[in-house]
Amino acid sequence: MCAHQDGSSDLQTALRNRCTETVVTESLTSGCLTIAGFLSGLMVCLAIYRNVRLRYTIHMYILSYAVIDLVMSLFVMPFTLGALVKGEWISSASACQFQGYAISVLGILTLLTMTLTAIDRYLASTRLASYTTFFKRKYVCVALAVCWLVSFAVPLSFTLNGNSFVFHPGYGVCRAEVKNESYLRASILKIVFVVVPFIVIASCYCRASANLQKAYKNAKRWAQDGRMVNVNSWREEESKTRLFAAFILGTLPFWVPSYACDVVDAFTHEQCLPRSVYLVSTLLVNASCCVKPLITAFMDEDFAMEFKRILKFRKTRKVIDINVEGRKLEEDPKFMPETRKYYCEMKEDDTIIKTEESTV
Repeated sequence: MCAHQDGSSDLQTALRNRCTETVVTESLTSGCLTIAGFLSGLMVCLAIYRNVRLRYTIHMYILSYAVIDLVMSLFVMPFTLGALVKGEWISSASACQFQGYAISVLGILTLLTMTLTAIDRYLASTRLASYTTFFKRKYVCVALAVCWLVSFAVPLSFTLNGNSFVFHPGYGVCRAEVKNESYLRASILKIVFVVVPFIVIASCYCRASANLQKAYKNAKRWAQDGRMVNVNSWREEESKTRLFAAFILGTLPFWVPSYACDVVDAFTHEQCLPRSVYLVSTLLVNASCCVKPLITAFMDEDFAMEFKRILKFRKTRKVIDINVEGRKLEEDPKFMPETRKYYCEMKEDDTIIKTEESTV
């Protein structure tokens, strides 16, 4: 049986002196989360690659989230799994620096992506003219690229300032070791890249939700007047806002324990919590990589259908996007309100050709 581990026990000793049952349980949990995170992120990327209808502006945010989850499961989680199996850090000091840097980059990038989607939803519900001008697919891709560059630059400047990443036996990952002379700068960076994005996200979604509720009255009037194009447009904007809000609400609860542990350590100036508390917070962060694809499948019908085709090993279908006049759409249909048809040309495993109509 496992011996009781007091909260004041040395974390490194507690990690090394685990019983067999604990080692197996922790390792299996971490391994399953690593595999699930990789497969779920891969499925999202594969769905976008296979289906042209999943390559519009709004899907670029989903793709960015999926790439973040893939990188997390490939370059961060395996080191944690190895540490839990062996009971100590399994690789070199350089690998520890790499993992700590990757965690910092992905954390900042996730928050910046959430902030960008919140601004997207706010402008879509308040300033439609500006939204259709600045939030085309190419501009969104540029904005996401800037987010990636900023996310790479901030932790790099932190490490070049003389700080390093060290293995934390409680979390099972390498984390930043802040020197006393750099503590103020590190605190400012946390405020800028954690607190400020949360404030912006909350404000934008509150305003967007309020504006959509106001537009609901107009939608009922449009339905009575037979203006279904306007009604469908309102419904689509509402579904997109609900999807990205679900991303945030579904992810943040998995991050809260880790932030709570950081706050406790910051106030006590020591690692005073039990190792199990630190480890659970790490596993919850890893589990968050599996949440967004599940939310996407539940709330987006196109993704759900493509996921089913992937799981059934169905061949890729060629989707040709054509408007009502028979011309192939070259613009992003998100900004083209006319009715369009999708002609889905099936491969050998399909016996009929289906035609689906949709309105944006």
